[in-house]
Amino acid sequence: MDEHTIINNDDLDNGEFNGGRFLEDRRSDLRASIEYFSNKNKAERERWVCINFMENLGINFDETEVISPDDDPPDVIFREARFEIKEILDPGRRRHAEFKEELDRALHATDPKDLLRPYTPKDMTPLQVGDLILSEIQGLKNYAPSARRNLDLLFYVDLIEHLLKDGPMLADLTFSAFEWRSIAALFGWGSFVFYAADDAPAILREHAGNLIRRKFA
Repeated sequence: MDEHTIINNDDLDNGEFNGGRFLEDRRSDLRASIEYFSNKNKAERERWVCINFMENLGINFDETEVISPDDDPPDVIFREARFEIKEILDPGRRRHAEFKEELDRALHATDPKDLLRPYTPKDMTPLQVGDLILSEIQGLKNYAPSARRNLDLLFYVDLIEHLLKDGPMLADLTFSAFEWRSIAALFGWGSFVFYAADDAPAILREHAGNLIRRKFA
């Protein structure tokens, strides 16, 4: 589900670089992305969010444990957790249309350099992520308190050109008033657990109030 391809100018200038093959591979990847982000694959994308959230936390599990139930909520069940998945994109961003436009660019490109775009990453702190989550939660009006108390709210924060920076997090009391069983987020290689009630799954309670980054061997 990694949507952003970075093309290195040094690679493009390397005499061994096969520009024609790169363009064909890029077109193939974009076609696959358009298919992946269609409505019919919503459940698969939700499982992907859960899987990556848990992998960032360092939890050992089998992907068969990540289940899309026949009826929702929840969107995903993982052991005792009942995840309701929400996504946060850049304002005004329409991802499916974005991939179609990028494919059109790739189909008309004759040189990989035609696909280069400026890249100016911005740091984003846990406090800023928390503020973003708070704003999104306030817009969730369709869940009764009885439903929220049995659901684990998990946000996938997918912002273009933002890099996660370490720092303090908002206090969990900020989130407890919304009455969800737990509130967490996935942002790249980082997983946040902003809040976990006393009856939330242990895998969430033990990480409450922390940002956990994935450890690579």
